[in-house]
Amino acid sequence: RPTVVGPGEAPAEALRRLLRERAGQASFVLRTSVPDRRSAPAWGDWHLAEGLARQLRAAGHPTTLQTADEWADDAGHVADVAIHLKGHSVAPRAHGQLHVVWCISRPRELTPEECDVADLVLVASGRFADRVRERTSTPVGVLLQATDERRFRPRAPDPRYRHRLAFVGNSRHVLRDAVRTALAAGLRPAIYGANWEPYVDAGLIEATFVPNERLPVLYSSVDILLNDHWEDMRRHGFVANRVFDALACGAVVLSDHLPELGELFGDAVATYSGADDMAATVRGLLDDPETARERAWKGRALVLDGHTFRLRAAQLLDHLRPLLAARGLPGA
Repeated sequence: RPTVVGPGEAPAEALRRLLRERAGQASFVLRTSVPDRRSAPAWGDWHLAEGLARQLRAAGHPTTLQTADEWADDAGHVADVAIHLKGHSVAPRAHGQLHVVWCISRPRELTPEECDVADLVLVASGRFADRVRERTSTPVGVLLQATDERRFRPRAPDPRYRHRLAFVGNSRHVLRDAVRTALAAGLRPAIYGANWEPYVDAGLIEATFVPNERLPVLYSSVDILLNDHWEDMRRHGFVANRVFDALACGAVVLSDHLPELGELFGDAVATYSGADDMAATVRGLLDDPETARERAWKGRALVLDGHTFRLRAAQLLDHLRPLLAARGLPGA
């Protein structure tokens, strides 16, 4: 059947309309800053986008994922809604699309100009959302990070990952806070991540990469999982996605202090402030594993109740409903 282009309608708009008519729902493209498909498995942003995409598709919305080198592809331009998972780059808006920026990290890189061109800005921090509202006239909403509970769930412990204390994450060419504090406290965390060689004893490095699908087993195997936040994320109230994933696995999490951790999870996430405090907290968690596990299971229940991608997809559609309705787009 030939594509019928209506009067004054561009070919991309016509294709978008026909796809929407067939699906009966608004379609999405999720644009990530992941450089290309080859490197995608190593990027947390890609797995986050996959989790959201699965739930949008389950709700009947055709959804495409793109790496940065695919942003210009026609497959993304025909979607009704483009969502840029904010990274190092600025995704261009395409003619005729609703353009959404979702700031999940790196808040200092979100510019007023980038917000002004968007139809909607979503922020994974209520604290930072208030600040963004002061810098743009574009509507700003809160959409926190989340977990894919089908993947991140308790698993049988694997002896290869049995550690009293572990840290998962790349160094990003600095001695990260959680590891630096642990070393200052006289602790020796097992480290899973890349580029740690200049900063720690090589004997601490267990592996430079763990596939995303293996992380639930690792989280389920360690006694305590260390977590930290980059300085700008901590300053602006962004809870790291690893916290959601680890809690969903029933892991005991010890993180740097962030008020939002208590607001979201109560006392389910233990926190530290300095080496002495970390040493005492680790000792307490290891000496009383039953209480530590009770806190972890409380955290898992809170994540399943309010922080899954199924819930985030529904919240996203709630944010978009007035914008979709204003354009006569169905499926919200």
